[in-house]
Amino acid sequence: MSSDREHAGHALVTLRSRVDAHFEAAVARSPGQFACRAGCFDCCRAGLSVFAIEADRIRGALARLPEDVRAQVRVQAAEEDRKHCALLVDGRCSVYDERPILCRSHGLAVRPDAAQPEFDHCPLNYTSETPPAASMLVLDAVNRPLSVMAAMWGGERVAIAELAAG
Repeated sequence: MSSDREHAGHALVTLRSRVDAHFEAAVARSPGQFACRAGCFDCCRAGLSVFAIEADRIRGALARLPEDVRAQVRVQAAEEDRKHCALLVDGRCSVYDERPILCRSHGLAVRPDAAQPEFDHCPLNYTSETPPAASMLVLDAVNRPLSVMAAMWGGERVAIAELAAG
């Protein structure tokens, strides 16, 4: 692995940890406002793609799955009218520990950048209160470093369904 790829790989682990910690802190601030839980997959939509750096981790996770689960993922990837991510098996992410940043941030209140007051969030969350400012994930603060890591890693974006089918 080249030095750039090593640095990018380590940086991705750090960024994922920070997004996970941000999510945990948001839930701790507003515990009754999150519907996110095992088995909730409303945000796990078909048609998403990831950078190659994350795709490589997903490929590795798929290779470690039991063959019957891997076969189910392949079958789901081939379904043309699929509404949800092909990586879902029995309502749960089959590669949860290696899920991409996009999936780690679903459910959080997000805003494009720190200067914009507009935000969005899952309609199942924050049904009776406005998300605290500290709980909002600034997408630009995540997407910029992820884009740099992706450039260091090389490769194009990869459809999650393509990974699942592989």
